Amino acid sequence: MTNGDRIETSVFEPEMCSSKGESARVSISLMSSSELLRFGMRAKLRCSEGADSNGPGLAQLAAQLNEARSEWNRRHPDLPLRDSF
Repeated sequence: MTNGDRIETSVFEPEMCSSKGESARVSISLMSSSELLRFGMRAKLRCSEGADSNGPGLAQLAAQLNEARSEWNRRHPDLPLRDSF
């Protein structure tokens, strides 16, 4: 796999989310399960770190986290990890 083929697995920055909302949703659905799990854990951590700020970026980050959770649950409905992030 070349660098050009890699899917971005970092949590999108809040200022990027508004322009890449649909792109984030598509990227999440294309991630491998291991990438999706890492992405979800990072999003959960960033949401918990930003919970006090309640800024506009937090809502977008929470939306990404919910999208990642939905995708994980769609792929792995019977795994005990389904609520891990």
